[in-house]
Amino acid sequence: MTKTIVVLANSVKSHGRCLAGKEVASSGKEWKVGDWIRPVSTPQGGEVSITQMEEFLGREPALLEIIEVPVTGPVALPDQPENWLIDPKRKWRRVDRMDWSQVGALVDRPRQVWDDGRGWRHVAPGFVQRMTKPASLFLIEPQEIVSIEIWSEPNRFPPPATKRRRLAKLRYGGIVHEFDIDDPVLADRYYPRFPGLNAGRQTIALRCPSDTLACVSLTLPYRGKHYKIAAAFIEPPAK
Repeated sequence: MTKTIVVLANSVKSHGRCLAGKEVASSGKEWKVGDWIRPVSTPQGGEVSITQMEEFLGREPALLEIIEVPVTGPVALPDQPENWLIDPKRKWRRVDRMDWSQVGALVDRPRQVWDDGRGWRHVAPGFVQRMTKPASLFLIEPQEIVSIEIWSEPNRFPPPATKRRRLAKLRYGGIVHEFDIDDPVLADRYYPRFPGLNAGRQTIALRCPSDTLACVSLTLPYRGKHYKIAAAFIEPPAK
């Protein structure tokens, strides 16, 4: 079995990547968009290693690239219903790349993004399971990208002694949410050199923030909370 997905996130997770996208099917000159798919390496939601990606595809997949991913079946978790287990014996295949003119069909438009009234950065355990339509992934068009900041601070739980922080504040549904950023493409593009411990906060200015989409997700429970993650920022092509 294979799943054809348009890649909407390839974010940093432990020592690998959290890959996610939406299933698509060719419909003439356009793509018919289906449900979210998160390929995982274990039934427990394990990340896909960079080594595996290089073995399966020859490289890491790019945002908006359309690829075929062999899977053995769904391995939904209560807090991550989108998970599918990759087939470790079969290669992946590049199919195409989605044109920016079609990206609007991929956008989710929930009334709100994971808000339980207890904080802007996290929600209580089991939040996804209590949703009317459980979801741990959204591609959103923020009402405003309020700020993107990076800085270094002492790590309360070493090693390492210094923790690198990346935080996006996005307004959606009238609420400013805080997302930890795990987007390696954004890092390469905007802050290849990370500020040191005494350098203070650095503000990142996106090239076209009003037209930039954000792929956001919820972590599995960590120290009693699900944290909000900005897994990818999908920017329009440069003019």
